[in-house]
Amino acid sequence: TALALPPRALSVISPRLSRLCPASPPHPQIPTQILPETSRSRPVYRRLGTPMGIPNLLRFMKPFIEPVHIKKYAGQRVGIDAYSWLHKGAYSCSMELCMSPRSAGARRYISYFMHHVNLLRHHKVVPVVVFDGGSMPCKSATDEDRHKKRELSLVLGKEKLKQGNTAAAIDLFRKAVQITPSMAYQLIQILKTENVEFVVAPYEADAQLAYLATLDADQGGIAAVITEDSDLIAYGCTAIIFKMDRFGNGEEFIMEKTLETVKDGLCFQDFDQNLFTGMCILAGCDFLPSVPGIGTKRAYSLISKHKNIDLVLSTLKLDKRYSVPDDYIDSFWKTLAVFNHARV
Repeated sequence: TALALPPRALSVISPRLSRLCPASPPHPQIPTQILPETSRSRPVYRRLGTPMGIPNLLRFMKPFIEPVHIKKYAGQRVGIDAYSWLHKGAYSCSMELCMSPRSAGARRYISYFMHHVNLLRHHKVVPVVVFDGGSMPCKSATDEDRHKKRELSLVLGKEKLKQGNTAAAIDLFRKAVQITPSMAYQLIQILKTENVEFVVAPYEADAQLAYLATLDADQGGIAAVITEDSDLIAYGCTAIIFKMDRFGNGEEFIMEKTLETVKDGLCFQDFDQNLFTGMCILAGCDFLPSVPGIGTKRAYSLISKHKNIDLVLSTLKLDKRYSVPDDYIDSFWKTLAVFNHARV
């Protein structure tokens, strides 16, 4: 029998999904066949619109990221950032989703998603799918910017299609496609049928996943998270698998090892989680853009040198090389509170 999640981690249906589906408790796992592999080549994906997470953070942290195969987590529960796989699956049917969303071809994203779910099950890993819930008010500017870019890409894509330039149209449709509540609902119905455990977070799936990663398995916890969003690092998630392909190969980030190891001149041994999250915020995130001229490397240097967020912010404010907005420091502390005290 599947383990029940603790009260704070139970499915909380967002306003966007509440009219479409009821909350689902965990289900016992049933055996399913892994989908046939149609290609041995690893697909390449390009991100839609604005990149998710902290700009260039994964590249900066590359010395601490190691190859992994999902079978490492056999016998354990692993969380899945649902919208990450939904976005990847949507790339294969972006034109259909933009031009004929009710067609059979527009549902290929579900096949993509369930292939990966069944891949985990094949390797005796218990998938726990976590969906985004309501929109975060502090992300409204970022969300609006992404919406405008998608709308523009849709218009340009249709123009290219009329001109007969299908390749250019598909490229633009990939940037235009949006994961809708209806798409999430259709996937949820399949997850229910297949007895796959899922949770709809109150707000950000990232925060819900990071919280579940702090719990023991008998409390409904997870051993790792599969995602493409580097925000999970800022949330302090203990183990993250990025860029997992259709065969189970990915790249693993372990927070504890990172804080204990020195690699390529990077040392986080004097960092606690608050300093690490502060570094990520300084580099720029969905909740707060960075000060012009401050990227991941500079953010790391400042935190590493001063080891005190107040001192870093004061130094930035006094440094004539940087134009720090008047409300930046106040916004920084609010953003840190979002990461540290997110509702789950």
